[in-house]
Amino acid sequence: MVRSSRALGILLAAVGVFAAFGESRPVAAFGKGILVTPAEDPPVSGVFKGNGQEAKLAYVSASKGEPFADKPTIVIVFTEKDHSKDKKPRTGAMFGKYGSALIITVYEDGKIVGCQVAHAAHQKGTFNSIGTIKMSDFKLEGGKIQGKLSTEGEAETFGQKWEVDLKFQAKAP
Repeated sequence: MVRSSRALGILLAAVGVFAAFGESRPVAAFGKGILVTPAEDPPVSGVFKGNGQEAKLAYVSASKGEPFADKPTIVIVFTEKDHSKDKKPRTGAMFGKYGSALIITVYEDGKIVGCQVAHAAHQKGTFNSIGTIKMSDFKLEGGKIQGKLSTEGEAETFGQKWEVDLKFQAKAP
């Protein structure tokens, strides 16, 4: 019981130290002063539905896109299957090579200038939709790109229903 009390004391002390320095995530202490913080948030989390069927987007990448209106763009590709070894994942994602996919093109300030929806439940195939999806909490700093994407509920484009409510983070291009 003495060991358990000591370990609990170390844990509480570590939490107090991290709290004092502004660390809000939980912290665990093991052995003699070894501190471990939990892994970062997953690269993609949230909802991506097509005609009411959910797809589990698990992979995200960001790459430099073609300039649009003389401004640089970033292409963010979300897929169900790993596309990290593909030098041009956008094309494969559009044609279902990586399961359902969402391809978003943004300016460096996070403004969306392109959106391609490729959900396996959409019988008419991939479509483009501008203005339906919104970006919030966008950041491009420290070698990382992150933000939130949302259609703010179910949307309909060309007779196909879809919904997005995602949080993401990836290595910046």
